[in-house]
Amino acid sequence: MVDFIFYWCVDFLAMLAVAFGTTYEWINILIFIIGYPIFVIFLFVIIYYQHKKIKSLVHTKDKFETK
Repeated sequence: MVDFIFYWCVDFLAMLAVAFGTTYEWINILIFIIGYPIFVIFLFVIIYYQHKKIKSLVHTKDKFETK
């Protein structure tokens, strides 16, 4: 099953390369060397800002609670 998925992905990248008139290696570099790290950094930024927002909301809620 893993072999099937792997070779399907390779064939898909090869078809993308033909469609864009470039090589399989260039498509692979764009996706896994450039695209994926940018995507991961973007997710870390989102997580950071969401964490700050949640922390701010919890802090604000604690201020207005009556004990």
